[in-house]
Amino acid sequence: MLIAVYLGLAFIVGIAAQNYRGRRGTPWFLLSLIISPILAGLLLLASKDNRQASVVVATISEERETNGPIFEKTCPECAEQVKVDAKICRFCRHEFT
Repeated sequence: MLIAVYLGLAFIVGIAAQNYRGRRGTPWFLLSLIISPILAGLLLLASKDNRQASVVVATISEERETNGPIFEKTCPECAEQVKVDAKICRFCRHEFT
């Protein structure tokens, strides 16, 4: 019975190494059989996490090429930016005076 518990704990250390630390599970299983599952588990907790984090890079805004500065004003009705020379807001059709 004690041997089954020992093997079970060693197996858990191997699974934890593979799933939660990004390491190969078989060497950690064998190490926990040799030294003890508790010591191998503590070593595993102290080791660095080798899993690679997935990074998603999103472009927030695209760069526009212009021939000069674009002067804009805020529409008082919808609070959108429109060009200074605009007579009507293109979003809400507010007429500027």
